Amino acid sequence: TQHAMPFVFALSALTSIMLLNQIARRLGDLLGKGLPWTVIVEFFALTIPFIVVMTVSMAVLVAVLYTMSRMAGDHEVTALRAGGISLGEIIRPLLGAATAVAVAAFLFGDQVLPRSNHKLRSLMTDIYRTKPTFSLKEHVINEVRDGRLMLRAASIDQATYRMRDVTVYDVANPNHQRIIYADSGRIAFAPGGEDLHLTLYDGET
Repeated sequence: TQHAMPFVFALSALTSIMLLNQIARRLGDLLGKGLPWTVIVEFFALTIPFIVVMTVSMAVLVAVLYTMSRMAGDHEVTALRAGGISLGEIIRPLLGAATAVAVAAFLFGDQVLPRSNHKLRSLMTDIYRTKPTFSLKEHVINEVRDGRLMLRAASIDQATYRMRDVTVYDVANPNHQRIIYADSGRIAFAPGGEDLHLTLYDGET
């Protein structure tokens, strides 16, 4: 019980720190894309299980080091040994707690983590299909089609999916690569949601 509270505190603190780091890294990619706040919150909530899997082992280490150092500082270990309690009996509760945490972490990684990852992938797929310009950045060469089509736009309207000053690099055929310049363009998914259609206006090759 002495290391339960340090474990909970360490797990909460480490998970919060890594979640804040994830938010700092990804929030800029989500804001300004016309996404509801509920979707943004759901996105970060679904990343928590993956973070917990990484932080639980660190939390165990912190809890054990804190508890043992405190017991050594208070001379509790010396008092227990003087009372006839062996070192094995002192460590036994720690081993039991470590086993329980290991089993819980295994079940969490086997049951919860795959489901959250699947939901996160499904959420990202839904976002890409409803917001075809979601992953595109202005003034950056963006990969649109598995490295076979690159696109650069000076400005992107996330509401209408219209782009201005568009440059398309078609490198699908190594023997016949093309660069297309267009005054504007629009990108959208076909009704089936699988094919991506790119419409260019006032363009030239």
